[in-house]
Amino acid sequence: MGMTALSYLLGGMLVWGGIGWLVDHYVGTKGIFAGIGVVIGTAGGVYLIVRRLGA
Repeated sequence: MGMTALSYLLGGMLVWGGIGWLVDHYVGTKGIFAGIGVVIGTAGGVYLIVRRLGA
């Protein structure tokens, strides 16, 4: 169960951080949207852990 929780957190951070990085690249900013994406991915990962694993 611990590996599942860790994969939810890392997966969310990587996916949403990557999307934010792409938006940064497209818009021309330097890391603003990537940081926002990582925060959103972390929040989504925590939500999934609580929702699916009941932790």
